[in-house]
Amino acid sequence: MKKILILIVMVLGLVACGEKFPYTSQSTKEKMIKELKVAMEKAEETKSEKDAQVLLEKMGEIIKISTELEKRSSEGDEKAKEELDKWDKMITEIKPQ
Repeated sequence: MKKILILIVMVLGLVACGEKFPYTSQSTKEKMIKELKVAMEKAEETKSEKDAQVLLEKMGEIIKISTELEKRSSEGDEKAKEELDKWDKMITEIKPQ
């Protein structure tokens, strides 16, 4: 019984210390890109500082994910490279101005 308890504690400890990968589902990517488009259009339309701040926050989220993926990709993570390629493709489709 002690061995099982120790094993469970060790496994939970390893899981808790594990790294969180910034991989996102296709639907989450599409949602983030759509929110970015809406924020971009609204900021252009209103020229409001508040709307510009929202746009910067949306862009910051995507940049943070991309930066982490670039870091992992340079370390040899193939899944991160594929994910980064997907993000790049979606970002170029919106054609930011």
